[in-house]
Amino acid sequence: MNHVQPLTWGLGYGGLFLSVFGVVGGIYLLLTDEKSAIRKLWKDYLTALDDEIRFQLLKTTPIRIAGTQVLVILALPFVALLLDNKALLAFIPIVAAAPIVMLRRQHAQRVMLLEESLDGWLLMLSNALKASPSLGEAVQSSAKLMRAPFSEELDLVIKENKLGTPLDQAVLNMSARIKSRVISSSLATILVGRQTGGDLPQILEQSAATLREMARLEGVVRTKTAEGKMQAIVLGAIPFVLLFALHQVDNTWLRPLFDGGFLGTAVLMAATSLWVAAIFLARRILTVDI
Repeated sequence: MNHVQPLTWGLGYGGLFLSVFGVVGGIYLLLTDEKSAIRKLWKDYLTALDDEIRFQLLKTTPIRIAGTQVLVILALPFVALLLDNKALLAFIPIVAAAPIVMLRRQHAQRVMLLEESLDGWLLMLSNALKASPSLGEAVQSSAKLMRAPFSEELDLVIKENKLGTPLDQAVLNMSARIKSRVISSSLATILVGRQTGGDLPQILEQSAATLREMARLEGVVRTKTAEGKMQAIVLGAIPFVLLFALHQVDNTWLRPLFDGGFLGTAVLMAATSLWVAAIFLARRILTVDI
């Protein structure tokens, strides 16, 4: 009996090691096969990570993030088996999705900060152009006065220009990096005004005033629709509150809906469809695009 337990433990750990080794080997073979679907998904994922890292100027690499994810995902089943805690397996989808979700959320926040700083930069650029007619010098002087992240984007424009890229192309590259409709339209205004020989400082001042007016209107719309959004949330939650209250009063009252009968299933499906349609319509009504 004393020799059986060590032998069982040895066989168990040996089988676990071989299983992990087989999974790792299979994943490696799939990743090294150029025609495999997993390899294509892996490349697409690394490309998405690389785009976010480049845009946010992070000091890391896509392979470092993705490699850490793979190691953690492979280690979680082993740790769950050792600790006899299957709940740890629930962290696998979280680990798989967390980096790209966080990076895209930071991407959206960065774009929002850039848009908020745009009108101030346009005024600075207008004043700089009044002192110096050169757009390149005006961009350099305004970059020193702007805060991050806008100053970082302007620094990239300046560096590209110094390395030989025409200023117009460097500005277009900035627009392509940020991918913001507001910023792209403002940068296009600068380029068109520069190429047509118009009064660029006045154009920039008018653009800045337009952006401030748009921001004011968006604030008014958010204030007016905030009450409606709260009402939509409350109305969307009422069915669940009523179901919970009815179940607490009489836990057999709703049983016919869940017994598997055709009529009960049809009522549930119809009620769910109407609830989803109502939420969708409420979101469409309360979404105002200025």
